[in-house]
Amino acid sequence: MVAARDEPIAGGRHKVLGSAPLWVLPQTSTIASQLPRALGMAFAMRQRARLRQAPALPEDAVVICSLGDASMAHSTAAGALQAAGQIAHRGLPLPLVVVCEDNGLGISVPTPAGWIAAAFGARPGLAYFAAESEELGASFAAARAAVEHARTRRRPALLHLSCVRLLGHAGSDVELAYRTPEELRRDEARDPLLAAARLVIEVGVMT
Repeated sequence: MVAARDEPIAGGRHKVLGSAPLWVLPQTSTIASQLPRALGMAFAMRQRARLRQAPALPEDAVVICSLGDASMAHSTAAGALQAAGQIAHRGLPLPLVVVCEDNGLGISVPTPAGWIAAAFGARPGLAYFAAESEELGASFAAARAAVEHARTRRRPALLHLSCVRLLGHAGSDVELAYRTPEELRRDEARDPLLAAARLVIEVGVMT
Protein backbone atom coordinates (compact mmCIF):
# COMPACT_ATOMS: atom_id res chain seq x y z
CA MET A 1 0.00 0.00 0.00
CA VAL A 2 2.92 2.35 0.61
CA ALA A 3 4.82 3.25 -2.57
CA ALA A 4 3.38 0.14 -4.23
CA ARG A 5 3.21 -0.08 -8.00
CA ASP A 6 -0.34 -1.43 -7.86
CA GLU A 7 -1.62 1.31 -5.51
CA PRO A 8 -4.82 2.32 -7.35
CA ILE A 9 -4.67 6.13 -7.26
CA ALA A 10 -1.11 7.13 -8.14
CA GLY A 11 0.85 3.90 -8.53
CA GLY A 12 2.79 4.66 -5.36
CA ARG A 13 3.75 8.17 -6.46
CA HIS A 14 1.67 9.96 -3.82
CA LYS A 15 1.26 9.62 -0.06
CA VAL A 16 -2.53 9.42 0.05
CA LEU A 17 -4.75 6.37 -0.25
CA GLY A 18 -7.66 6.17 -2.64
CA SER A 19 -9.63 3.62 -4.62
CA ALA A 20 -12.08 4.18 -7.47
CA PRO A 21 -13.70 0.70 -7.12
CA LEU A 22 -14.25 1.30 -3.38
CA TRP A 23 -15.38 4.92 -3.86
CA VAL A 24 -12.51 6.28 -1.73
CA LEU A 25 -11.53 9.76 -2.86
CA PRO A 26 -7.93 10.63 -1.96
CA GLN A 27 -7.42 13.39 0.62
CA THR A 28 -5.60 15.92 -1.51
CA SER A 29 -2.52 17.93 -0.61
CA THR A 30 -4.27 21.21 -1.40
CA ILE A 31 -5.86 22.27 1.90
CA ALA A 32 -9.53 21.27 2.24
CA SER A 33 -9.93 20.65 -1.50
CA GLN A 34 -11.40 17.21 -0.82
CA LEU A 35 -14.49 18.83 0.72
CA PRO A 36 -15.96 20.36 -2.48
CA ARG A 37 -15.46 17.01 -4.21
CA ALA A 38 -17.26 15.20 -1.40
CA LEU A 39 -20.05 17.78 -1.56
CA GLY A 40 -20.42 17.18 -5.28
CA MET A 41 -20.44 13.44 -4.76
CA ALA A 42 -23.24 13.67 -2.19
CA PHE A 43 -25.26 16.03 -4.38
CA ALA A 44 -24.76 13.84 -7.47
CA MET A 45 -26.57 10.91 -5.85
CA ARG A 46 -29.92 12.67 -6.26
CA GLN A 47 -29.00 13.98 -9.69
CA ARG A 48 -28.32 10.47 -10.98
CA ALA A 49 -31.79 9.41 -9.90
CA ARG A 50 -33.39 12.55 -11.37
CA LEU A 51 -31.67 11.93 -14.70
CA ARG A 52 -32.78 8.28 -14.53
CA GLN A 53 -29.23 7.02 -14.56
CA ALA A 54 -28.55 3.66 -12.99
CA PRO A 55 -27.49 4.27 -9.38
CA ALA A 56 -23.94 3.19 -8.73
CA LEU A 57 -24.44 3.31 -4.96
CA PRO A 58 -27.21 2.18 -2.57
CA GLU A 59 -30.06 4.65 -2.08
CA ASP A 60 -29.08 5.20 1.57
CA ALA A 61 -25.37 5.75 0.84
CA VAL A 62 -23.55 8.50 2.73
CA VAL A 63 -20.44 10.46 1.74
CA ILE A 64 -17.86 10.97 4.50
CA CYS A 65 -15.06 13.54 4.28
CA SER A 66 -12.44 14.37 6.91
CA LEU A 67 -10.25 17.40 7.48
CA GLY A 68 -8.48 19.17 10.33
CA ASP A 69 -9.47 22.12 12.48
CA ALA A 70 -7.04 24.46 10.70
CA SER A 71 -8.43 23.41 7.32
CA MET A 72 -11.91 24.46 8.47
CA ALA A 73 -10.67 28.08 8.29
CA HIS A 74 -9.63 27.73 4.64
CA SER A 75 -11.73 29.47 2.01
CA THR A 76 -12.25 26.17 0.19
CA ALA A 77 -13.91 24.63 3.26
CA ALA A 78 -15.89 27.81 3.94
CA GLY A 79 -17.35 27.77 0.44
CA ALA A 80 -18.21 24.08 0.55
CA LEU A 81 -19.89 24.32 3.97
CA GLN A 82 -21.82 27.40 2.88
CA ALA A 83 -23.03 25.50 -0.18
CA ALA A 84 -23.96 22.48 1.97
CA GLY A 85 -26.05 24.64 4.27
CA GLN A 86 -27.81 26.34 1.38
CA ILE A 87 -28.56 23.04 -0.37
CA ALA A 88 -30.05 21.68 2.86
CA HIS A 89 -32.03 24.91 3.38
CA ARG A 90 -33.57 24.47 -0.06
CA GLY A 91 -34.72 21.01 0.95
CA LEU A 92 -32.48 19.14 -1.49
CA PRO A 93 -30.88 15.85 -0.42
CA LEU A 94 -27.23 16.05 0.63
CA PRO A 95 -26.12 12.95 2.61
CA LEU A 96 -22.72 14.28 3.65
CA VAL A 97 -20.81 13.81 6.93
CA VAL A 98 -17.86 16.16 7.46
CA VAL A 99 -15.46 14.87 10.12
CA CYS A 100 -13.36 17.59 11.77
CA GLU A 101 -10.31 16.11 13.52
CA ASP A 102 -9.61 18.95 15.94
CA ASN A 103 -6.18 18.66 17.53
CA GLY A 104 -5.97 22.39 18.16
CA LEU A 105 -3.06 22.95 15.80
CA GLY A 106 -2.48 24.02 12.22
CA ILE A 107 1.13 22.80 11.91
CA SER A 108 2.59 25.17 14.55
CA VAL A 109 -0.27 27.69 14.82
CA PRO A 110 -2.84 26.99 17.55
CA THR A 111 -6.54 27.07 16.74
CA PRO A 112 -8.39 29.30 19.26
CA ALA A 113 -9.96 27.16 21.98
CA GLY A 114 -13.63 26.52 21.33
CA TRP A 115 -13.54 28.04 17.85
CA ILE A 116 -14.87 25.05 15.89
CA ALA A 117 -17.89 24.63 18.16
CA ALA A 118 -18.56 28.38 18.18
CA ALA A 119 -18.25 28.74 14.41
CA PHE A 120 -20.03 25.59 13.28
CA GLY A 121 -22.14 24.38 16.20
CA ALA A 122 -25.25 26.25 15.10
CA ARG A 123 -24.87 26.67 11.34
CA PRO A 124 -28.17 26.64 9.41
CA GLY A 125 -28.65 23.36 7.60
CA LEU A 126 -25.63 21.67 9.21
CA ALA A 127 -26.31 19.31 12.12
CA TYR A 128 -23.51 19.31 14.72
CA PHE A 129 -22.26 16.30 16.69
CA ALA A 130 -19.21 16.33 18.98
CA ALA A 131 -17.12 14.06 21.20
CA GLU A 132 -13.68 13.71 22.79
CA SER A 133 -11.74 11.17 20.73
CA GLU A 134 -10.27 9.35 23.75
CA GLU A 135 -13.79 8.68 25.03
CA LEU A 136 -14.44 5.81 22.64
CA GLY A 137 -18.02 5.14 23.62
CA ALA A 138 -19.02 8.77 23.21
CA SER A 139 -17.09 9.02 19.94
CA PHE A 140 -18.83 5.95 18.54
CA ALA A 141 -22.23 7.27 19.60
CA ALA A 142 -21.59 10.69 18.03
CA ALA A 143 -20.29 9.12 14.81
CA ARG A 144 -23.29 6.82 14.57
CA ALA A 145 -25.70 9.70 15.21
CA ALA A 146 -24.04 11.84 12.52
CA VAL A 147 -24.16 9.05 9.95
CA GLU A 148 -27.76 8.18 10.79
CA HIS A 149 -28.74 11.84 10.43
CA ALA A 150 -27.20 11.97 6.95
CA ARG A 151 -28.52 8.53 5.99
CA THR A 152 -32.13 8.91 7.10
CA ARG A 153 -32.73 12.64 6.69
CA ARG A 154 -30.42 13.08 3.65
CA ARG A 155 -29.00 16.22 5.25
CA PRO A 156 -25.37 17.21 5.97
CA ALA A 157 -23.76 16.75 9.38
CA LEU A 158 -20.53 17.86 11.05
CA LEU A 159 -18.82 15.37 13.37
CA HIS A 160 -16.40 17.35 15.56
CA LEU A 161 -13.85 15.12 17.29
CA SER A 162 -11.48 16.76 19.76
CA CYS A 163 -8.26 14.77 19.50
CA VAL A 164 -4.53 14.95 20.02
CA ARG A 165 -1.61 15.15 17.64
CA LEU A 166 1.08 12.73 18.68
CA LEU A 167 4.45 13.74 17.20
CA GLY A 168 4.95 16.66 14.84
CA HIS A 169 3.10 17.68 11.71
CA ALA A 170 5.85 16.15 9.57
CA GLY A 171 9.24 14.54 10.01
CA SER A 172 11.01 17.90 9.96
CA ASP A 173 8.63 19.44 12.52
CA VAL A 174 10.32 19.85 15.92
CA GLU A 175 7.41 20.43 18.31
CA LEU A 176 9.57 21.68 21.18
CA ALA A 177 10.16 24.83 19.13
CA TYR A 178 6.57 25.92 19.77
CA ARG A 179 5.10 23.59 22.43
CA THR A 180 6.10 23.08 26.05
CA PRO A 181 7.04 19.68 27.48
CA GLU A 182 3.94 19.91 29.69
CA GLU A 183 1.70 20.26 26.63
CA LEU A 184 3.28 17.24 24.99
CA ARG A 185 2.90 15.12 28.13
CA ARG A 186 -0.73 16.20 28.43
CA ASP A 187 -1.45 15.07 24.87
CA GLU A 188 0.37 11.76 25.39
CA ALA A 189 -1.91 11.07 28.35
CA ARG A 190 -4.89 11.45 25.98
CA ASP A 191 -3.57 8.88 23.49
CA PRO A 192 -6.73 7.16 22.16
CA LEU A 193 -4.87 3.86 21.79
CA LEU A 194 -4.17 3.87 25.53
CA ALA A 195 -7.81 4.79 26.15
CA ALA A 196 -8.91 1.84 24.00
CA ALA A 197 -6.61 -0.51 25.90
CA ARG A 198 -7.99 0.68 29.24
CA LEU A 199 -11.56 0.29 28.01
CA VAL A 200 -11.23 -3.31 26.80
CA ILE A 201 -9.60 -4.26 30.11
CA GLU A 202 -12.29 -2.47 32.15
CA VAL A 203 -15.15 -4.23 30.33
CA GLY A 204 -13.39 -7.60 30.50
CA VAL A 205 -12.86 -8.14 26.78
CA MET A 206 -9.11 -8.55 27.37
CA THR A 207 -6.82 -8.82 30.37
